[in-house]
Amino acid sequence: MTFVAPDDEASVAAVFRLHVSDRIDRMQRLSGGVFSRAFGVHAGGERYVVRLCSFPHAAEAYAKDEYAGRQFASPALRIPRIVARGRIGDDQFAIGERIAGRTQQELTPSERRAQLTATLDALDAVARVDVSASCGYGHWNGDGIGTSASWHAYLAAIVENEAAGFFRDWHALFRDSFLERDVYEAVYRTMLRLAASCPEGRALIHNDFQWENVLTEGLHITGVIDWANALYGDPLYEIARLLWWSGWPGWWYDDVEDVLRERYGGADGFEVRVACYTCHVVLDDLRYYATMGNRAEYERARDRILAFVAGT
Repeated sequence: MTFVAPDDEASVAAVFRLHVSDRIDRMQRLSGGVFSRAFGVHAGGERYVVRLCSFPHAAEAYAKDEYAGRQFASPALRIPRIVARGRIGDDQFAIGERIAGRTQQELTPSERRAQLTATLDALDAVARVDVSASCGYGHWNGDGIGTSASWHAYLAAIVENEAAGFFRDWHALFRDSFLERDVYEAVYRTMLRLAASCPEGRALIHNDFQWENVLTEGLHITGVIDWANALYGDPLYEIARLLWWSGWPGWWYDDVEDVLRERYGGADGFEVRVACYTCHVVLDDLRYYATMGNRAEYERARDRILAFVAGT
């Protein structure tokens, strides 16, 4: 069913009353991610989160959240259950249970640091999820099906233009933005060379394991949210992303490289695998910054990855 609502609050109330309950005790706007506008709703002693998003990729993103909550949640990995999703006006919506706790984004650096071990335990729980009921590699859709035939095929496809989704026709950025083709292709060639030594791993990868997507209470991780970017592949991909982030002050745990290397560095081919996946992560970041018009972050990432590539 499609609605036309004059504002977000009316949209949230409409979809909530249709799909959950006529009773709404309290509604509040929540701080959230880049794309969704989120609202907390209290109704009859239960708590929910209602998200609205007008971006074209929202329907699949919310479908992935629903699949993750249904297939991957466990006592070791709490994922909110999606109770309804659909369309209202120009927006996709998703209604999910609200897990107790705050996002790590809301904590002080010292509070987050005290949770480092628990955070990495939650990350390991993601990698241990049983994905045998699904198939494919790389990005997966709302039915849990990976869109690539192999992990190597997914890695190699980062250079291809896309016909749909958030990066639809992104090759136009080489012409219309500050995205530099020679830089992109140089990093891509390095990634392909390193990929020849990487295994065909197939584990669950959250692929956006940052402060705003990890919920916490005390020293405990109470939930992991936002599965829109999730992949099937080599779990060291996530470690490469975190190592990259830890080099940007304030983006993740600062100066945590030694901790990550001590915990994961014993994996076969660790250095080559992480170097390969770092290139892939940054190729995705470069086109993202160009899409969003964020030249400062683009140039910062470009300069750092070129120095990194020169040392491989």
